[in-house]
Amino acid sequence: MRSKQILLAFLLLPVTLFGQSIKFPLVSSSEDPTTMITEVETNSQYTIVSFKHICTVKGSWVQLNKSMYLQDANGEERYNYRRSEGIPLRPDRFVATKDNQEVNFKVYFEKLKPGTQEINVIERARSQAELNNGVNFLNYFRVNLNQSQLELGDRAVSKVEVVVAPPPPLRSDFVTSVANGETANLGPVLKDMYMGMFTAQLNVYSNPAVIDQLAKNMKSYYDALIKVGFSSDAALKIITSKQLISAGGNSNN
Repeated sequence: MRSKQILLAFLLLPVTLFGQSIKFPLVSSSEDPTTMITEVETNSQYTIVSFKHICTVKGSWVQLNKSMYLQDANGEERYNYRRSEGIPLRPDRFVATKDNQEVNFKVYFEKLKPGTQEINVIERARSQAELNNGVNFLNYFRVNLNQSQLELGDRAVSKVEVVVAPPPPLRSDFVTSVANGETANLGPVLKDMYMGMFTAQLNVYSNPAVIDQLAKNMKSYYDALIKVGFSSDAALKIITSKQLISAGGNSNN
């Protein structure tokens, strides 16, 4: 029985060591916006990178440099080109015969070492000045071998729960009356508010100390008006035009 288990383990060993595969890996940045990596697969012999290219307009072209290689994004290891399928090598090229023509191809490289987390896919390393010559190369940086763009898409679709709480209990006060459109009740409410403010002002002005201070202020105001050129009648009209207790409930206006 134990010998069968050991045999089964050996049979499964190649799958666990060389069966790494990820579809639509997450890419930090890329140079060619018309070509995307659809899969990275490592088997017992190669690491295979699958691409999908879109020839956006008729007459556009695509080709591959066999100097292309993979690089460990977090180390020094380099894995060279071995062969490719579905795309011409330089100087040959595929020329689109219609707009938005799709080209699917695969590139085989030396097998990645176990434990590789991220890779750079480099068709041609070039200077900053060469980036503006109108030709895009298949250069991809920090291709994540553990995280797929599909997984991120699934996480972005989150479930939103809406909890409908019961309304708060109604209050039988002024605010509730206005909110419910019960304007018929506003008359008595406003009357009570005004009478309360009027009574408060009357109580203030019934204080002898307050009256004495008001008289002094009015005398000073009268003297100031006379000093700047107003006649006695005009000064008196200005002073007496202001009610002692405002009908609007505010004695400062």
